[in-house]
Amino acid sequence: MLLLVLPAIAIVVLFLYYPLLFIVQMSLTEGSSYLSPAGPIYTLQNYAEMVSRYLPNVLVTIELAALAAIVDLIFGFPFAYILVRKVRYRNLVRSFMVFPMFGALYIAFGMRFLLLPGGWVYNLLKSFGIQNPQLYGLPSVVFAMALFAFPFMVLNIGTALSNIDPTLEEAAACLGAHPLQTLQRVLLPLSRAGIVAGLMLVFGWSVGAFAEPLLLGSINEQRSLAWTLYQRGVVQTDYGLSTTMGIVLLILAFAVTYVALRQSKGVLGE
Repeated sequence: MLLLVLPAIAIVVLFLYYPLLFIVQMSLTEGSSYLSPAGPIYTLQNYAEMVSRYLPNVLVTIELAALAAIVDLIFGFPFAYILVRKVRYRNLVRSFMVFPMFGALYIAFGMRFLLLPGGWVYNLLKSFGIQNPQLYGLPSVVFAMALFAFPFMVLNIGTALSNIDPTLEEAAACLGAHPLQTLQRVLLPLSRAGIVAGLMLVFGWSVGAFAEPLLLGSINEQRSLAWTLYQRGVVQTDYGLSTTMGIVLLILAFAVTYVALRQSKGVLGE
């Protein structure tokens, strides 16, 4: 039995835990010294600098990811409900929903040209009296991030809703519950697993957003940790500080997952 498990253990150790240990070790080095012929210079300054200098970047990253998750939840739940309860060819709709997942870069480029002067979205908004659409700002960045992660939310909530017997909604209506009461007392409690899973996936993908803040954001949104990590690691070759930022992104994703699981009271295991 142990021989059958050993290959899986070896793969996990080699391709998961060893790279993780590698970046943790690199995050404790100064600048690009880890790859220098003289050998690495170990220091804790990178983590001190994250707290003293780059804490606003962490807060911007959390803000963008949280707003994207909230937007996806607000629009994803009714979309998933209509998809599961009302749409006849739902598998075809699910297949079309895969297209945003082809790449955040395509979405960001597409939105950028649609919102530029001369784009049809720009002209449409202008016809409604909106003279200056928020191309380089928070709304466009959050919308692009939410659009990219929208399938994660819809598919998770849709799976949860498909496991809810429609007769429960009919029974609630027979007992005098209006649609809002049915949503609050029947649908939301029974679909908690899908909601929690969707929120975790959307937030987890969004903390590493790179193309959307770069192409659609202002200077404030471009302070997101993923874009700052690229600047310090690739442009300035500060491998120590850039890997420290990567560790912070991992900690953010882990912390959100842990809190979500605790607050959901094990609903994902039901």
